[in-house]
Amino acid sequence: MELDEPGWPLIDDFVHQLSEGRKPETTRRYERVRQRLTHFLDTAEMAFDLGTAEMTLLEAEREFHEHGAFWLLYGPTELVACLPGFISEPWLAESAGEARVQISVVSRLVAALHKSGLITAVSHADAVRAVAYARKQLDRRSALQSRDSGEIKIPRRLLGKPTAEW
Repeated sequence: MELDEPGWPLIDDFVHQLSEGRKPETTRRYERVRQRLTHFLDTAEMAFDLGTAEMTLLEAEREFHEHGAFWLLYGPTELVACLPGFISEPWLAESAGEARVQISVVSRLVAALHKSGLITAVSHADAVRAVAYARKQLDRRSALQSRDSGEIKIPRRLLGKPTAEW
């Protein structure tokens, strides 16, 4: 990754700004999302989001540049077009907590890009819908996992000492 490529500072500055004043654990989570996003942009199949011609061009560029090929060809508009793929399987983090952070960071990134005028209102609206869909999918996945794990959820009021409410 070259530091003078336009996209990396955009993402790095955003994550740095997002991390300011946060707990170290939160900052590390944001950093993991940034690393996952970087890996996604360097390796993912994005034909569905970009189009086949654009993906073919990206694949060719990746042959010459292992890191940063995406930013040599595309900018924030294409980034936002690809983000729905980043917040869906197989790119969404496995743990529910990490996945929620990933979706949250993407949502905030899209809002920041829209606020700064780097993406259109249509791109912003499409990304907002993708974030909402990703959140619903994650909720479904979490519900299925807790059901399949055989966990029995005992109401909190029943876990304490017997009282008049019991």
